[in-house]
Amino acid sequence: MNDHLPLILFDPECPLCLRFKQGLSYLDPSLNFVSARETEIYEKFPQLNQQECLERVHLITKSGEVFKGPEVVDYLLQTLPGVSKFAWLLENEQGEKVKKFFYDKAEELRELSLKKREDCNQCPKR
Repeated sequence: MNDHLPLILFDPECPLCLRFKQGLSYLDPSLNFVSARETEIYEKFPQLNQQECLERVHLITKSGEVFKGPEVVDYLLQTLPGVSKFAWLLENEQGEKVKKFFYDKAEELRELSLKKREDCNQCPKR
């Protein structure tokens, strides 16, 4: 298990999650990811709940702080090289609305993708 912090937990069975992981890895190859399905992560970080981690992206910082869902987006905007230079564009009321809208839409797509997979007779079941 790759447990170098900061660490992003994601669902490898979710196509949208995999695409975000690929995109983030491209933006910053030093980011570390671990499957939210790996039980060892919950032994190492007992404050995490597996079901919650499968429902929303989680990030554990070097100091051990845990960010969830849209908080992860904020953290990445502030810390990713290149991206952080534009973070100020989102640091107002309209920016917060844009981030919330984007995260909510991504969450809807993730849920639809997982539902579609569950309804597929040819797809492996979770």
